[in-house]
Amino acid sequence: MSTTAASPPQQTFNEDQKHLVHFLLPYEKKFLKAALPWVPSGVSTAHLTLMTIFWSLGIGIAGYLSRGDIRWLWVFNACVLMQYITDMLDGEVGRARNTGLIKWGFYMDHFLDYIFLCAIVIGYSFLLPSSYFLLALLGLSFTAGFMVHTFMDFAITNNFKISCNQFGVSEMRLVLVLFNILIMFFGRGLLIQVFPFCVGVSFLGLVFLVYTSQKIYRHIDTFQQAQKEEIN
Repeated sequence: MSTTAASPPQQTFNEDQKHLVHFLLPYEKKFLKAALPWVPSGVSTAHLTLMTIFWSLGIGIAGYLSRGDIRWLWVFNACVLMQYITDMLDGEVGRARNTGLIKWGFYMDHFLDYIFLCAIVIGYSFLLPSSYFLLALLGLSFTAGFMVHTFMDFAITNNFKISCNQFGVSEMRLVLVLFNILIMFFGRGLLIQVFPFCVGVSFLGLVFLVYTSQKIYRHIDTFQQAQKEEIN
């Protein structure tokens, strides 16, 4: 007697329809159009996604070595920019070659985004005094909270929003690169002074985001409940 494996239930998945509205988007589209033909056929969307592991390790190592020579932040910056490029290309390659790795790509891409975020905080932590350990931990917690919000909002609205007021992940990467250049110019003292402020802004921003979002979701629940009562 043969057994047949049960197929997973089919459901609508709109991750490939991201809500992309940010300043660098037109330039990214031009870059992808020019760069896509140059991606070798042996390099798949999975390879490009998994490259984030390599860039994350590079950031951690560069952060550690920058304690002795601040110029290692150039390597930090290079890893940030290379992750930016491979992160843009992985989805575009998948769509162009019709790999079908939509759900795998969504899971691995965004899980590795979290790993990349951890690597950035760890890389900076090497330049901070030991007394900043708790502050660095809070910084990671608050920034990761924005990622948690994004996925929870996606689960509720089925609309994957990764930008706000023309500012998204792409712009954040460039701000990071510019900030590292300033650190190399003014010294690690700049990071020590600015880091507590960044953590505080992250906390306030997360509180505001959660407060405004829960009001929207409560309104959705109330509206849907009213509709059910009218039907009954």
